[in-house]
Amino acid sequence: MKSISTSIYTFEELIKYNCLYIDKTEYIYKLISAPKGQFFMARPRRFGKSLTVSTLDAVFRGKKALFEGLYIYDAAYDWEEYPIIHLDFGRIVMKDIDELNQNILEMLSRMAVDYGIELSSEDAASAFEKLIYSINRKFDKGVVLLIDEYDKPILDHMKTPEEAEKYRSYMDSFYQVIKGSEAMLRFVFMTGVTKFAKVSVFSKLNNIEDISMREDYADMLGYTDDELVSYFSEYINDAVDRLGVTRDKLLNEIKSWYDGFRFYDTASSVYNPVSIGMFINGGYRFKSYWFSTGTPTFLIEMLKKNHLVQLDFENVNISESSFDTFDVARLAGSKVTADDMIQLLYQTGYLTIDKLVRSSPTITYRLRFPNREVSYAFSENLANAYVEGKGIVSSYVTSLLDAVDAGDTEAFIEVLKDFFAALPYDIHIREEKYYQSMVYVICKLSGMDIVTEVKTNIGRIDAVLRGVGHTYIIEFKLNKSADEALEQIDEKKYTEGFILPACDRGDAIHKLGINFCYSEGVRNITDWREEII
Repeated sequence: MKSISTSIYTFEELIKYNCLYIDKTEYIYKLISAPKGQFFMARPRRFGKSLTVSTLDAVFRGKKALFEGLYIYDAAYDWEEYPIIHLDFGRIVMKDIDELNQNILEMLSRMAVDYGIELSSEDAASAFEKLIYSINRKFDKGVVLLIDEYDKPILDHMKTPEEAEKYRSYMDSFYQVIKGSEAMLRFVFMTGVTKFAKVSVFSKLNNIEDISMREDYADMLGYTDDELVSYFSEYINDAVDRLGVTRDKLLNEIKSWYDGFRFYDTASSVYNPVSIGMFINGGYRFKSYWFSTGTPTFLIEMLKKNHLVQLDFENVNISESSFDTFDVARLAGSKVTADDMIQLLYQTGYLTIDKLVRSSPTITYRLRFPNREVSYAFSENLANAYVEGKGIVSSYVTSLLDAVDAGDTEAFIEVLKDFFAALPYDIHIREEKYYQSMVYVICKLSGMDIVTEVKTNIGRIDAVLRGVGHTYIIEFKLNKSADEALEQIDEKKYTEGFILPACDRGDAIHKLGINFCYSEGVRNITDWREEII
């Protein structure tokens, strides 16, 4: 079996060390077939963007031998060698604008030396412009421009509006060089996590094609079902033997954990590449690999600062046009709306397209969490941020699960009380939805089957929670009473649709009313009532 690497991002090294490579060169061929082309693709982190850029680099250097056995090897391509400017902002560390400018200058200077060109400018944008011009004149052919993680300098400085705007303005000036150099460029390919409005690459470049949400490129990054089964068949067989499960059960479990990313509403969903690689290299253990490869600190901090909770992002809608107004300055501001965060969570991979809900007058998509890996890890990081102590939440998980599986509602309530007591006073919100969402988060982390806002023919149940042998129909109240909550369950006949399924499973049905009090010095569960059917 070929080895699987989750740390090599250079195409040439993958081939050199005989690592497994999933052939995506048909997409590469389509991109480069025209005499000229400028493209942008946004994808979440660790999704193969750098490997794609590296593959383009190898193609434009004319290294045909590396591609033997791949689609592009036998395609009608002349393998002409071109001069390349390859900028990788993912590897740049910067504490201020001066350091960023200096690091870009060093990247450009190294390439200038390789091409026998002298750069004297102290300004990165000027040096960039001169390098393109000088290479074009020296070789008398179009320059290939490859820019990886174009938005990292902005994303790394999202904590304050002033910092974010400063870096946006600097990068805007740098990218304007591309517009003035278009006649000297053979091909441009840029990647990033997000598509920021008011950055010149989008606001001033007329010819760049954004292929991020194009149907014909939806599967370019990530693995489809067919690719998983075809390329990883030996590993799948090995996992079946070692885990002692059927092939179908294993594939279904892998799918529920790591599949589900969709970048066009009718396209196939894809698996995250790093999750699959780390799952196999990690001995076939189901864990949150992708999420743990880099904690999204700025995302979690934004959610916490703006009192946004997980239920704000369950089954939400977003218009396609909103991505063209994605403003970094607003995101870094003092008040970020749920809609702002929905845009950011989609572009960073924490939400993905579920389905098309409206095609006119504007295209609108329903979004969802892609899979168990993302949903679970997002809940865990958000909950730990709210209790201000990494790992503290896990101490409640086992106790909560044990209580529900045993049908011990009193113990269940006591664990919830302890959890809410650990939340700092200043993050509580005087809204029922906040308390409902925090219960949802801690139950999800416990691995329980919980669904919120369940619609019936005459109402909407706040939460339905299932343990082993127990189904809970839960109604939450804020500054009212548990009696009122239980009365609503009866009045709206919330249990009716669950009685027969519960009987078939042998479940007991628990009608549970929970009241929270927001008053200073309380901010917790004050009373609860239960009736068991």
